[in-house]
Amino acid sequence: MVDHVLQVTVDARDAREAALAEALAARGFSLRRSAGRLLAESTVVEAREAKAWLRSLGFLDREYRVHVEFSRQWGFL
Repeated sequence: MVDHVLQVTVDARDAREAALAEALAARGFSLRRSAGRLLAESTVVEAREAKAWLRSLGFLDREYRVHVEFSRQWGFL
């Protein structure tokens, strides 16, 4: 079994940042500030799905970064 964490980092510091944060929160992302940036995380939404959805809302690729971390869960046989 493989789990993932999708992180969307937003650098903008204007109304676009607020709109992007609102959209991500509505989609179920957890939001927090880290190193002066907005960091949104989800373990449910896939990277491709998030990128297509943000584009459909009119956000440009340069307004955010998408990063995915995978972890493998090992069980007993």
